[in-house]
Amino acid sequence: MLISELTFPHLAEARDAQLVQQLERRRVVAERLAEASADAPAPARRRRERMPRARVATNEPCPA
Repeated sequence: MLISELTFPHLAEARDAQLVQQLERRRVVAERLAEASADAPAPARRRRERMPRARVATNEPCPA
């Protein structure tokens, strides 16, 4: 026989309280991130320089 959470209302209340706390933490984090990004200067865009690629190996013997 399966027992539902509806049988134990205190479990549903505890879960609801946990969800409320989690949502509040997410809201605070989102606010802090928004404030931090608003205060920070925009990063200067730089062009990435690539390292030269190694040449493809050939069938020639290596000089010894």
